Amino acid sequence: MALPAYWWLLAMVLAVQGFFFLRIAILRMRGKGVQPLTRPGLVALCVSGAAGLLYGAVQHDPVFVVGQACLLILYYYMHKERNDQRE
Repeated sequence: MALPAYWWLLAMVLAVQGFFFLRIAILRMRGKGVQPLTRPGLVALCVSGAAGLLYGAVQHDPVFVVGQACLLILYYYMHKERNDQRE
């Protein structure tokens, strides 16, 4: 089985999004609340989502594109909610 084109882009997306998923999962298992993301963390997730969207577009995979687009919308609302709480 050969690696897909732009496999490195997919590996980056999986690594970054997997890290944040594990962070949330571990905090939940310990019974702690999930703290809001810092700005660099949110930027890393947004860049990862955009890279995933790009990968899906290059591979002509509509399911991957829709999934990453939904994540980007979720990240936007997380950022918006964080800014609304500061006011």
